[in-house]
Amino acid sequence: MCSRKFYLTVIMLSFPALLNPGVLRGDGLEDRLAASAVKANEAFLRCRRYLEGWLRHLDPASGLLRQSLAAEGNLWTPENSAADNFPFMVIAARFTRPELERSLFHESLIGEKSYAADRWGLPSAFDLNKKAKLERDTGRLIFGASEYAKDGLAPMVEILGRGAWSARMEELAEGIFTAAPVETAFGALPSADAEVNGEMLQVLCRLFWMTGREIYLEWARRIGDAYCYEVLPGNYGVPAHFWDFGKHTGDSLLKLRDHGCEIVSGLTLLFAIEKERNTPRARSYYPAISRMLGRIEEIGTDSTGIFFNEVSAVNGERTRPGYSDCWGYDYYAWYTFWLATGEERYLKPVRQALRSLQMFKDYPWEPRQEGGQSQDGIADAVEGALGLLSRLPEPSAFDWVEHEINRMFSFQKPDGTIEGWWGDGNFCRTALMYAFYNTSGAYCRPWREDLLLAGSREGDGLEIYLRASKPWSGELHLDPPRHRTYLGLPSDYPRINAFPEWYTVDPLEIYQVTINGGKTGRVLGQELIEGYPVELRAMKALRLNIRRKIPDTDSREK
Repeated sequence: MCSRKFYLTVIMLSFPALLNPGVLRGDGLEDRLAASAVKANEAFLRCRRYLEGWLRHLDPASGLLRQSLAAEGNLWTPENSAADNFPFMVIAARFTRPELERSLFHESLIGEKSYAADRWGLPSAFDLNKKAKLERDTGRLIFGASEYAKDGLAPMVEILGRGAWSARMEELAEGIFTAAPVETAFGALPSADAEVNGEMLQVLCRLFWMTGREIYLEWARRIGDAYCYEVLPGNYGVPAHFWDFGKHTGDSLLKLRDHGCEIVSGLTLLFAIEKERNTPRARSYYPAISRMLGRIEEIGTDSTGIFFNEVSAVNGERTRPGYSDCWGYDYYAWYTFWLATGEERYLKPVRQALRSLQMFKDYPWEPRQEGGQSQDGIADAVEGALGLLSRLPEPSAFDWVEHEINRMFSFQKPDGTIEGWWGDGNFCRTALMYAFYNTSGAYCRPWREDLLLAGSREGDGLEIYLRASKPWSGELHLDPPRHRTYLGLPSDYPRINAFPEWYTVDPLEIYQVTINGGKTGRVLGQELIEGYPVELRAMKALRLNIRRKIPDTDSREK
């Protein structure tokens, strides 16, 4: 096997246009844009190679993806294959091989419904060797579906908009609450553990905003009531990982990492809905959630502001060593609570954590039991940082992102796969987020390996840089305010598995486009979203300045 360092060299030498000194020539802004374009290109390329690497492992008969490349991994599972890997193949296809996007998802959904469908419309697992569905109990069906909805379908809606994936997300939510087996004083819940209930809050809040259907809010309120009125008051102010609603007691474990942290920001998303509607629940939830955030700050972290993996709710004793790679997801709760309440104190710990990231270069996020580092932990840590940095820029934290993304990139193998398990999808997700950070959400179609694109917000406008080693003709697409147009959110609350928005254009606003500092034109934002036509000459950089058009003052005599 070739070394990681050698593989990185091979990638760069494959594209001499990326190394041409002419790329870094011009004013300071152009040099910065050109450097960002090289970074974005590498990220897109790695996503394309990830996609093509895993395409070789799709089951041709069913269209389903095995959960790992290990000998025992030839299973399709909703919690692994469908939640963590396959969706990011579809997303990578949208931006690097769009001709595959529709068929990939539709064929997989047909296979899932044909071979893995179980009770309440929820999927079980499917053995791709034996061509047999595995039997699962209700709890396992609900867990798999909740993972699939939150980690797989939600990010597809976030970046691709509505489609068959959003319809499937609704179907899964409805099946989960039809099956909900845990009786409580607040109504039947999907589970007694914080992971599944937290995942469903993440899903239900999105579905309510997207559709306006009150049933989704009703189900979310069952969870919110159960935690704000029973679990939090009964567990020293914080969520218990497991709670017995019959005995009204729990395990006193506060998990701030994956498989547990979802409930913290999920409760604040529900609070934001209640606050928008000025409901009595907004007032009754407030003390419990405010106390929860304060108690987590008290026992869940140290002077760095980065959260621990797991602590005792009783006394703050660390029950699992290390810091959480999901620290950023946790802080989404603080930022959301600030947006909903306007209380500045909730931003202070977030800023402190971002300033501390320089201390965590090369930190072993989610170390393997047998030793060594998994890329999955790096991916989650970087994703959480980008989600916060798009809202609270911190220069030293951006430096940390650059360091960590290169560490993550070093895990990719020559065949395009990364570690050969479902966590490979997280590599693609974070690589795409990093690409869009460097392009400010812009992308080109058709994508090509020699195409360089970068975008940078400058003042109230966007500077775009384009360059290719050969002539290229296509379209430049800018980002809409996806939180509003795709999901119907009134504010861009940070959400686990959401792709950050760096620069967005309003579909109905008029924008002025200036080409290479000379020719100008006016277009609607919708045209920039759907695709602005661009032609590139070989090795010639093109600069576009895009800014909202200020209406001309009518100075004619009355």
